[in-house]
Amino acid sequence: MAKLKKQVWGVILATTAVLLTTACGSGAGSGTSATDGNSKQAQLPEQTPPKPVELVFYDGGGDWPAERFQKEIAEPIKKKFPHITPSFVPYTNGKKVQEMLTAGQQLDIIFSSTGLVYNNVLQYDLQYDITPLIQKYKYDLNQIEPMAVDQLKQLANGGMYGLPVFMSPAPLYYNKDIFNKFGVAYPKDGITWDELYTLAKQLTREEGGVQYRGFFASVSHLARLNQQSFRTVDPATNKATLDNDNWKSFLNNIVRFYEIPGYKMDANLTFVTNKRNKFIQEKSVAMWLPVSTQHTAQELADLNWDIASFPVDKQKPGVGPQPYPNAFWLTKISKQKDEAFQVIAYLASESFQLPGVKRGEFVSALKSETLRKSFGQESDLYKGKNVKAMLPAEFAPAVPITRFNSIAESNLLTAFNDTILGKKDINTALRSAEEATNKKIQEELAK
Repeated sequence: MAKLKKQVWGVILATTAVLLTTACGSGAGSGTSATDGNSKQAQLPEQTPPKPVELVFYDGGGDWPAERFQKEIAEPIKKKFPHITPSFVPYTNGKKVQEMLTAGQQLDIIFSSTGLVYNNVLQYDLQYDITPLIQKYKYDLNQIEPMAVDQLKQLANGGMYGLPVFMSPAPLYYNKDIFNKFGVAYPKDGITWDELYTLAKQLTREEGGVQYRGFFASVSHLARLNQQSFRTVDPATNKATLDNDNWKSFLNNIVRFYEIPGYKMDANLTFVTNKRNKFIQEKSVAMWLPVSTQHTAQELADLNWDIASFPVDKQKPGVGPQPYPNAFWLTKISKQKDEAFQVIAYLASESFQLPGVKRGEFVSALKSETLRKSFGQESDLYKGKNVKAMLPAEFAPAVPITRFNSIAESNLLTAFNDTILGKKDINTALRSAEEATNKKIQEELAK
């Protein structure tokens, strides 16, 4: 028995010696001490860093100076993706995309509103369905405002050419000094068009040599984003749909404001820039509805202002205009689509947007309550303002975007102007607008 024990211990000791020798030999052969305890890990090759990539962005709306792009978009992207260098091409003219394509320049991402997607993307056949990339990188579309997603899916026949990132705000701006001057109560959230009309009449008067007007609006945007979701063009037939009771009711609602005694409209005041100046610079308009504009601190610096929610139809309380998102569109000529999509997905995330939203830099296209409640928290401009009115409680359904919408909208604006200037009645103006639109569509189709 004692002899057996000695044999067993001899085997154990011999085996142990072999193992120790082998371990020490491995350490010596690798140039690493056996006492590291991580010799196998140390031998694994280092992970290859991502290849440096340049992504070229084009501002299709002309809303982003280079300095703002660098601060608000490029720097966060570079911090999130150190291997990606964003480059910026500013808007210079309506043919900039064509110039870039002709010159063979790189163009990965175009950002612009849905209203300009045809001008910047579709007419050059640059659209690219990012649905496979959405699935590959598991981006959740449910975090985006549903009506905006529906709008982009309509555009791409069920696919997606881009992701909505920012949303054009739609508040009713008002000058508190004018209301105070005439002893009129400020507009409240949920105001109806009829209530707005009553206020406009009360605030339209001449005093001290100044002609005050109660209300101005950007009628072209009001038509494009109309909350009744009336179509200007039938996408199935490429025919205008302007000469009908829908658009008559729309024009009747808006025209009545401009027929209030004291408005004294002339051709010069049909331009949206001049209407805006009457509110911001001359301070002679009590309420201003730009529909798709977020005014800057510089513009509002000398104005005692606040905002109320977008006016509603009494039959549809809470329903505002159609969504008007600024989307980032991935071009089909991009040679780094995966990297471009990952960047777009990052821009369409709460983590990217929250700091900018808190500073009041932009309004988000995400439906996040955190983002909505956080807007302007760190901005002196929005301190004490009714910021919840920046977006409606509910968007109206978006109508299909066609290549001819802008033609119809331009003629609809002409119909409005002809009516308020007394050149035509509403019926005649709409009939002329439809005829002019159909003629122009046929000319475009014949090219």
